Amino acid sequence: MTKSSGCLLFLAFGSLLSAQSNLATVSGSVSDPHTKVLPGVEVQVRSVETGALRIAVTDAGGFYEVSSLSPGDYKIEVRASGFAMTTRTARLEVGQRMRVDFGLDIGEAKSSIDVVGRAEMLKTDDASLGEVVETKSIQELPLNGRMLLDLALTVPGSHMSHGAQSGDMNPLYWRPGQNSAISIGGSRPNANYFLIDGATNTDPTFNTQNISLSPDAVREFQVQTGSYAAELGGAGGGQINIVTRGGTSQYHGSAYEFLRNGALDARAFNEMPGGNFLVQNNFGGAFGGAFPGKKTFFFANYEGLRKIKAMTMTDTVPTKDEVSGDFSNAGVNVFNPFSAHKNPSYDPTKPVSRSNPQIVREQFPNNQIPASLISSVASTMLTKYVPQPMIAGSMPGMTMMGLPTVVGSGADANNYLDQRIERHFSDQGTLRVDRVFTRGDTLMARYSVSSENGFMPQNLPGFGAFHDNLSQNALISWNRIFTPSLVNTASVAYSRLSMHRSSQNNESNDIVSQLGIKGVGFGGKGAYGAPWFNVQGYSGIGDTFAATPMHAWDTILEGRDALSWQHGRHSLKVGGSYRWYIWPMWGFFQNRGYYQFTNGFTTRSATNDGTGSALASFLLGLPAVRQRQAGVPSMDLRQWYADSFVQDTWRITPRTSLDFGLRYEFMSPLTDVKRQWSNLLVDNGKLNAFIGGQQGMPRGLLYPKKLDFAPRLGLAHQIPNAGLVFRAAYGIFYTPVDMNTWCNQLHNVPLVFPE
Repeated sequence: MTKSSGCLLFLAFGSLLSAQSNLATVSGSVSDPHTKVLPGVEVQVRSVETGALRIAVTDAGGFYEVSSLSPGDYKIEVRASGFAMTTRTARLEVGQRMRVDFGLDIGEAKSSIDVVGRAEMLKTDDASLGEVVETKSIQELPLNGRMLLDLALTVPGSHMSHGAQSGDMNPLYWRPGQNSAISIGGSRPNANYFLIDGATNTDPTFNTQNISLSPDAVREFQVQTGSYAAELGGAGGGQINIVTRGGTSQYHGSAYEFLRNGALDARAFNEMPGGNFLVQNNFGGAFGGAFPGKKTFFFANYEGLRKIKAMTMTDTVPTKDEVSGDFSNAGVNVFNPFSAHKNPSYDPTKPVSRSNPQIVREQFPNNQIPASLISSVASTMLTKYVPQPMIAGSMPGMTMMGLPTVVGSGADANNYLDQRIERHFSDQGTLRVDRVFTRGDTLMARYSVSSENGFMPQNLPGFGAFHDNLSQNALISWNRIFTPSLVNTASVAYSRLSMHRSSQNNESNDIVSQLGIKGVGFGGKGAYGAPWFNVQGYSGIGDTFAATPMHAWDTILEGRDALSWQHGRHSLKVGGSYRWYIWPMWGFFQNRGYYQFTNGFTTRSATNDGTGSALASFLLGLPAVRQRQAGVPSMDLRQWYADSFVQDTWRITPRTSLDFGLRYEFMSPLTDVKRQWSNLLVDNGKLNAFIGGQQGMPRGLLYPKKLDFAPRLGLAHQIPNAGLVFRAAYGIFYTPVDMNTWCNQLHNVPLVFPE
């Protein structure tokens, strides 16, 4: 785990967040017309949407607090003998701490109504930083593809990043269209923690979002960028807490379809004529309401995506003459590596160089490789699986993602226009049921599921990648009201992500056998396909060698509990969580072979003298690098996490609050339930091999850290006449290393033999 700490001191005019969890808190004081506090006054807080009622009584200092409230609209009533009943309404956001003070007027018949919270800009009771993306923004801001996480970019300090979290850059996390690569507060994109309704929605493989909910299923969400309280942890970057929609006492629903079509769109600068084909449909609906009796509420949503798009890539492929060994028009001279002889003018007193070669080779007659020397592997691969040029080799190259490439400067560079269809289909849904009990207890159950499948063109035609993923997230949460000042929230959650990636040739086309290559092709039909031929100056040939195919299905089982106690000027909270991580996975790496070719074998002097061709080396069957791997990396891993916290919000004065707390986090090393891992260790200058779990070495190849304590301290002071809030904060935050890092330990003997 990596550690970060920070200290912040500033004046704030804007909207600064004061949240600690997905539930909200409303508090304040009650006084008479002479501003004297009134103890023993009943304060009723009722949900406008469900009618759920919470009751509090002011203490000796006239202070009240109602915690663990779901975000939404509330009516707050204050009743005191001899005073007029006063009613206000407030809109509570996710995790918000709102202060609502009451000054009562004398008179039984008089009442007043006021609206607070809707236009409140300054958050005055907390030192944390961030922003809430509320319902109006979610429903009305344009979202191309309806990716909810894009709205997190509206929060100051957040921006789009890159890396494996993008979903289309690493075959071990292949989820095109499911981008989780957001940098918050300058942290890396793997330093964020995602929650839904207060439960983990973070996939530990790369610390990414597991399920991306439809905007119609989300009430609002909160992005905390720093200085958050001890209750939140698990990462040192941002905390992204999503709250789903629930049913209300009134039935409500929606249906929609959003359409994008290439026939109506302008062509981008990197699209070729006819290459702007696009059909994208987002469609779905939602419905919610109450069962008879209006004590049980439900909400359901479904959304589908159908996206078909033409992708264009400019490749470099060999010409027909080059495939036959004729380089007379290739603009480069090739030399026969089997004709090498000593250079008679070599000067041994000088270093070997282009001007002082030690050996020299004879150029092939007419710059043509004899058919007898051409490798049958190269000939079969080039004639059967590599397309012929179709355009003049002069335009800049580009990848399937529309990014410029550098693929060689020969006369045949960028000579093939590759246009293929990309497909992305997804279906997702959420079902939530809430039960409100007479004494104020609430019980909530939710299940969300999303499937993703499609095809992404890669490499040359015939070598694209399929993906078939399924993500799930479920939660049961119970809010128990022991007394008006003592509330407990307990939950159990389930989060699962299954990812399957394969190529067009897996299970169907054994190209390795067709080529006649011996010593590769391990893994059976599931590993069918072509080796990867990396020929310098040309587009890659064959199937991607890394994690194709692969299948990973990881599961998190979680339990959380938090107890809130309001006592005088202190709002205490203590709790913790436990997570059990189950991660089976298998994948193929270089099982079909990896071969890299340079011009070195066909240069005149075996130096970088400007002659030779990597393609000629390929035709001769002379790779500069060749790698293979025997065995299939597979694993069945387990890990557990535990954390606990205690925190207090102390209202020193009506305008000054002090937050302080301590968090503890523990993460066990990953271990395989079936196999023992091995590694190398440098001991007194010697390299020694060891096996985990033997001779005192840890089974998971790592000793756990047992002293990850994370103190938190924050101060907030309101200056009402100036419209300012002063904040200062300090904290230590821990970010776990991506669990994928430990997969590399499986690429060791005796499980896998890389060469």
